[in-house]
This record gives sequence, C-alpha cells and structure tokens, in this order.
Amino acid sequence: MQLTKEIDHLLSAQQLSHAYLFEGDNMFEMKSTALYFAEQILCESEQSCVVKVQNFNHPDFVYIQSDETTIKKQQIEELLRKMNQKPIESQYKVYIIEAFDKLTVQGENSILKFLEEPPPNTIALLLTTKKDQILPTIHSRCQLVHFKPASKENYIEELKLSGISSAIAHTLSFVTSDKEEALALTEEQLFVQLRKTVTKLAELMVKDTQMAMIYLIDCIKIANTRPLQQLFLNSLNAYFQDLLHAKIQIDTIKAYPDLEVEIREISQYLSLNDISNYIQVITEANRKLAQNVNATLVLEQMVINGKR
Repeated sequence: MQLTKEIDHLLSAQQLSHAYLFEGDNMFEMKSTALYFAEQILCESEQSCVVKVQNFNHPDFVYIQSDETTIKKQQIEELLRKMNQKPIESQYKVYIIEAFDKLTVQGENSILKFLEEPPPNTIALLLTTKKDQILPTIHSRCQLVHFKPASKENYIEELKLSGISSAIAHTLSFVTSDKEEALALTEEQLFVQLRKTVTKLAELMVKDTQMAMIYLIDCIKIANTRPLQQLFLNSLNAYFQDLLHAKIQIDTIKAYPDLEVEIREISQYLSLNDISNYIQVITEANRKLAQNVNATLVLEQMVINGKR
C-alpha cells in the first residue's frame, strides 16, 4: 500500500479530516488502504477489533459497495442512519463507500449534506476510479488522496502469477484495475467466453454488418447483466484501440496480443477515421448503458452507426 506511512503520521499527529476521497485507477489498492485506515482509526491495532473490521461486523464501521451499476438509495439511507448514532465500541465511526461514482444524483446529494454537517467523530472514506464523475462540491469537502497509476506490466504479471493466461491477463488489464474482480471473472471461465464473443463481433462489425446484427443475439446471452454488458463494451473498445495502434504502428502493450497478426491485417482495410468512428460509437453505447437505455437497442445502434 502506498500511503500507510502517511496514514500512520496523520493518526499519531491526530490530524484527521472528516472526509477523504481516494482517487486512482487501482481499486484493489484503494480498498486495502481504506480498510487499513479504518482499522487504525477504530482499533489502534487491537487484534479482536481489527478482525471485526475485516469481517465487516464492527458496530462503528459501515462498508458500502454494489455489484450493480448504481448504489441503492436504501444502502445510503441505512448508512446515514447508523452514522448519526453515537459510537458504540470506538471513539470514532468510519464508513467506506467503494466506487463512489456509482451513487445516483439523489444519493450523492444526501452524502453531500452529510459531509457539510457531519456528526462528531465521523470519518468518510470515499473511493473512486472516476473522479470526474463526482460533484465538485464533494471534492471541495474532502481531503483528496491520489493513488499513483499502477504499472500495467506489473499488473499483468500479477494476474499471470495467479494462474491467468497471458492473453486473458492482457485484456483484463484494459477493462479492470481490480485484481479481485479480475480473478472472479476468470474463476468460471466467464471472461474467456465473453472475450471470444467480443472478438467475433468486432470482426463482423468490420466485415459484415448484417451478420453482426444477427450475432448480437448471442452477445446478449453472454452479457446478460448490465455490469457484464459494460465489461463487454470495454473489451470491445480495447479491441479497436489495438486496431488503432496497429494502423498507426505504435508499439505498446496490447489488449489482444494473441490476435496481433489478425488485427494488423484488419487494420489495413480501415482508415483512421473508420477506426476512430468505431471507438466513438462504442464509447457512446457505454454512456447510454450507464443511463439504463435498453441494451439490445444500444448494441444495435452501435453496430449500425459503426459502419458508416
């Protein structure tokens, strides 16, 4: 963890802020650091207390996360209810919100009001990989903790050491910086299947739009939840980024190194404008998914608009 020494210094100097915004591209590292921070605030290294925090059952600690595209209103309401109570076992109360950018506007405004007038001895740790999607007023009420970008090469090596193949590790490094999420995606070969579907759709989008439209039925069967659909589009975007790099002959880390020859050949039949347009329509599709537009309609429009 990058910041444990700085955290220890803050604690020893008793210079705690009421809110911290953790920002970076490695959610795994931010989660680990935030949990360490919470343990030190609540427990002062007392082991039985630390175990309670690690198991998310400390009465003065709340950890909010969601596998869906948004954090539910009920989760925030329950958080605020608990944080408005007095501490039970510790001097402080601490709450962590993972992927703070998943809050709805209503949820973000509720937290904003809470940050403006926090109860005594209450500390917020807000984690995000998308700080530009968070209200500026939230930024202004938090102490920013910036995590340096993770080395993609090191991350790929970590995934490979965990038993993930080199090709899959490369693609995962372009779609998630969370090692736990990467490992979970590969446990049941889910990402392997999704990746094959992505590469087939990408080829059809370039070569045969009509067949690409038909193949979308299979794509939706694989990417059958909103998180998987966003992962699908991020993987598709990474494929066209590889096409772009092949077209302009940039030697960089590839999302699909096992398809390098095929991607180079496809790039010869496309102009830079063609590739840029594909990337643009994929980005727009991802934006619409985040707004809960029907996934089938979003993907159909993406395929149609990609081939101009």
